[in-house]
Amino acid sequence: MTKDEINLILKRRIKNGDEFNHLIEKPKNQKVKLQSGDTFYSVSIMSKWAKTFYKQVAKLSLILKGNTIKETCDKVHYFLFYDIQYQADGVTQNIRSPANSWFNRRDGIDCKSYSIFASCVLLNLGIKHYIRQIKQPNFNPKQYTHVYVVVPNNQVSGKLEDGYCVIDGTVQSNKEPNYTDKKDVFMSLKLPHIGLNCPAPKKGLKGTPRKTKRSTTIKKSSNQTRERFPF
Repeated sequence: MTKDEINLILKRRIKNGDEFNHLIEKPKNQKVKLQSGDTFYSVSIMSKWAKTFYKQVAKLSLILKGNTIKETCDKVHYFLFYDIQYQADGVTQNIRSPANSWFNRRDGIDCKSYSIFASCVLLNLGIKHYIRQIKQPNFNPKQYTHVYVVVPNNQVSGKLEDGYCVIDGTVQSNKEPNYTDKKDVFMSLKLPHIGLNCPAPKKGLKGTPRKTKRSTTIKKSSNQTRERFPF
């Protein structure tokens, strides 16, 4: 199957999406030339890119958060499928930040960038997940040709044996495709740690603790964004 044939099958009519612009950072027009490598190298860079740029969609992540793991995955998939166009990469493999994917949403992105975007949202929400690459029986069966995200139902152990949800922005059904082999890369942020052996924090001039900056969180977004999802 050629690149043009894949694009013909997977392209869709996307929504306008402009109501989400204020929730996603703008790209900084940076282009980094990475080394050549196989699909395993691609996935390793995807993991690094997600952990580097996940904060670009910190505000959007709150909109995509559901009441359950499944609902969250469904909302992320719905957003990716209906708001970002598909376009297969050629020989050059594009590893996009979520900001870059959103900026180019009308031209299209491929499965790698859909997976990075989904991973960034999940990292913001503290949801453990895996980037999964697979060999497909009916498409270049000896090669790893597709990648997507799987999210374990058991968020305590992070293991997939208790079932999992799929996020694959390339297809409308969001069902896991058949595969003959798979490789998973676990994704979860490591929190910073500080060892303390010092006096108590200094107080303000009037005996009150110094004020610290509060973390910036968005106010409740307009119904226009929240009501975009049919669940």
